[in-house]
Amino acid sequence: MVAWGALFGAASFGLNFLGQRSARSDAKNARAEELAFLKKKYEEYDLPLYGMTEDRMRADRDHLIDTINLKRENEIEAAAFTDKNNLRAWGQSLKIRDFQIRQNKRLFDKSEELFGAALSLNQESAALAKQQTMLAQRETEQSYAFQNEEQIISSIMKKGELDAKGQAGRSAAKQGQSLLAEVGRNQAIMTESLVSANRSTRMQLMDISRQHRAADTKAYANRMLKPEDPPMPLKPLKTPVSKYMLPREFIDADFGPEPIMGIPTTQVPSSMSVLASAASSGLSMFANNYQGTNRFDYGGTTTNHTDKFGSFTEWTYDPN
Repeated sequence: MVAWGALFGAASFGLNFLGQRSARSDAKNARAEELAFLKKKYEEYDLPLYGMTEDRMRADRDHLIDTINLKRENEIEAAAFTDKNNLRAWGQSLKIRDFQIRQNKRLFDKSEELFGAALSLNQESAALAKQQTMLAQRETEQSYAFQNEEQIISSIMKKGELDAKGQAGRSAAKQGQSLLAEVGRNQAIMTESLVSANRSTRMQLMDISRQHRAADTKAYANRMLKPEDPPMPLKPLKTPVSKYMLPREFIDADFGPEPIMGIPTTQVPSSMSVLASAASSGLSMFANNYQGTNRFDYGGTTTNHTDKFGSFTEWTYDPN
């Protein structure tokens, strides 16, 4: 029974050993393929990508600088055009101001000429009106003088007629008194009329003087004020230009660390570790099928080893 168990354990050990060696070979192949892929990825993708990323970042920075410089140049040209246009408008404003000054001076001279002509016309009109009024007054006085002379002559003629008739006494005295009374009444009427005419003439002369002053006042009201020079138009200020800040220079931190070929994720075990794993599996299977003393626990030794692939345990069988 023990021989069959040992034989079965040995067979299991051999099968597991062969399986572990096959797995180790597959793992080595996978490791080699992975290392080849990582190397190819590192050389053909990671390093070129890192270089292209740096080139792209530098190209983007150069393009941004060119864009900022172009925008600044365009703004400078626009500001220069605006300044030139503003200066032209300012020069035109000065010409318009000079024209307005000359035009206002011509209008003022015209107004002064019309004002002087109005005063002269008012003076002539007032003088002519006064002359006409005084002429009418003299004609009135002459008319009354002629009427007075006619009445005096008429009274003398009537007195002569009375004397020629030879009337005497009371009747003649009454007729003489009546004639004198009539002459006196007529003279009193003419005197009152002459006084009234003189009064009317004075009123007319006063009204002419008032109208003269009113006409002069109206002419003065229509007189243009002496023009003053308008204020000078403000000289345009220079158009401000914005200040631009260029992007800073790159530093190493902007690009990050250079790529490193990746560490393989599949760990390849060593040959001794494969052997130890197979022995452990065989012993476990033998222990599950045989209940008795485990000679392997007493007839062998284990040793821990470490190589470039990792740590493993080596078991050595000792029949003694």
